[in-house]
Amino acid sequence: MLLQGSIYFPSYLIFLFYCPGKYVILFLLISGIWIILNRNIFRSAIIIFGDCMVSTIIEDLELSETTLEEIFGLYQDIRELSDEEILSCPLDRVEKTFLKLDALITRDLYSDKDFDLFNKPEMEPVFAHMNRFRNLCTVRLETRYSNEILASRSPWEVLEKYTFYRNYLRLVQIEYEDLKLKPEDRISFLGSGPLPLTLIVFLKRHGIKGTGIEQDPARAQLSIKVLDKLGLSEGITVINGNHLSITRADFIDYGADSKALIIAAQAEPKKEILDHLLKVIPEGCRLSYRIYEKGLMKLLNLDSLLDLPEGYREYKRVRPVPPAYNTVVFLEKTGLLKKNE
Repeated sequence: MLLQGSIYFPSYLIFLFYCPGKYVILFLLISGIWIILNRNIFRSAIIIFGDCMVSTIIEDLELSETTLEEIFGLYQDIRELSDEEILSCPLDRVEKTFLKLDALITRDLYSDKDFDLFNKPEMEPVFAHMNRFRNLCTVRLETRYSNEILASRSPWEVLEKYTFYRNYLRLVQIEYEDLKLKPEDRISFLGSGPLPLTLIVFLKRHGIKGTGIEQDPARAQLSIKVLDKLGLSEGITVINGNHLSITRADFIDYGADSKALIIAAQAEPKKEILDHLLKVIPEGCRLSYRIYEKGLMKLLNLDSLLDLPEGYREYKRVRPVPPAYNTVVFLEKTGLLKKNE
């Protein structure tokens, strides 16, 4: 039974003075557990054990508890919402929650203990709901801007006001350099969405043509209209499909067809996608995939912990620099798979 109340604390001090030296370390380990569960008593021990060390532990403990409270508060708001409600309910119903979630998940984790605290099996459904909500809110935001572009006489001005436009400029610059692309090359982008910003920026800024692959028919069709409105239809095509739509035929003439593949952060599951691509892309083909490794974001999508399938070589990993949130992982097919087949 755990001791409760500060009245018991003096007996702990007496034991410290009289216990044999070789048992002191064991006693301190046991006391650590007791301290965590009896924080009021723990605070009174600051004077004895040292202000600096104990104050830090208390702050970390309170930070984790506060963050947990915020996580479960958002979970309560999100879990009952269906996909359709998130996509079509009044904006004010989801916008405030989305902004709170965005602020929470970009918060830094201060230690491995914080990560271990949140990365438990019982937390998986909580983060799964949060990931679903955030992805659908992103789709909703992109859909809104796509429709505004279609209705506008100045579509490029609308596009450049998109909330995450600067993030994409940064991401595309990184991928352009580290995939070693040059103007007139062509890329394929898996998970292009209703507003294919990655492909738009690649073409507009770097002269890279592209093919977008989007599994939702309505979003694919909307993106085609947006590209036409922006005058980019000749340089960018969009097809309705998923990773299984990518075949060996796309790489028959490797010099003329796709030079590289980019996998969106929301394109899942990464393991299944990478396994399929390994069967169809030529040896030496480069690809990149985007993941979240910053703060709590990596718990929304555990692709940051992905075990890379044999047959790929990771040759670079670029971690996020504001305003971008994404880590970009660069891979090359090595041909090792052929030796094992």
